[in-house]
Order: sequence, then C-alpha cells, then structure tokens
Amino acid sequence: MATENNQQEITPSTEIYKTTRGQIEHYDNAINQRVIWLSIGQSFFFGVYATLVSIKAPSPDLLSKQQMLATLLPFAALLAAIFTFFDVIATLAYMRKLRGYYENAASGIASDAIYPPVYGRPIDRIFQHISPTLIPLVFIFTWVIMLLYTYHIL
Repeated sequence: MATENNQQEITPSTEIYKTTRGQIEHYDNAINQRVIWLSIGQSFFFGVYATLVSIKAPSPDLLSKQQMLATLLPFAALLAAIFTFFDVIATLAYMRKLRGYYENAASGIASDAIYPPVYGRPIDRIFQHISPTLIPLVFIFTWVIMLLYTYHIL
C-alpha cells in the first residue's frame, strides 16, 4: 500500500518534469540557433560592408548604389542584432517562468532528490546565458560605433 502511494506521488511529478524539461530544452536549442543565425548574418553584413568601404571608387552609375548600400547595411545589421537580442531575452524570461511553473507544481514532492534540477544550478544558468546575451550586444555596439563614425558623430 505504501509503495502504491509513493508511485502515485512520483508519476505526476515525472510527467511534469519531463514536459517542463522538454520545453526548456526546446527553447534552449532555439536560443542557440538564433545566435548561430545572427553570427552567420553578421559575417555577411561585415563582409559586404568591408568590401563597400575598401574597394576603389566605382563607375559613376554605380556610385549611388554603393553609397546606398554602405548606408543601409549597417542599419539592417544593427536591427538584426537588436531583434535577436530581444528575442533571446524574451526566451530566457520564458524559460525562467517554466522553471517557476515546475517548482510550483512539484512543491509538495521532493523532486530534487529524484531528478536533476530542471533548469540547472544558478551558476550554470549564468554561464549558459553569457554567450546568447552578449554576442548580440557586441554586434549592436560594433554597428553603433561604425554608424557614429560614418556620420562623423565620433
């Protein structure tokens, strides 16, 4: 009878754990993909921008297109980095809510003794979030500096 009661208490916690852990893994993978896409996209923007500002003067009919691209690309790259940054921050906030939902649902059961932490230890989370939050900020900072320099504000 005691084994039956223990089994009934563990089973719902197991399902909650699996579901929550699966959702967190999904969002964690989504963050990693966004940072990879951002890095690939930024390499394209940097490459094209560097080419535009370092090549010799184009023919007169292409000069306006080159100037337009040299103006447009930094803004596009900056917006891509800003959007990715906000997307990553929103995803991290949602993952925190998922952890809270799990902790509330499993509050009556000693789930930490049975399962590993659903979202890792606090120190693990800090290190896991450094790259996805700081990489967009590095690109944002770089493009802002280049734009300020281009428009002689710096």
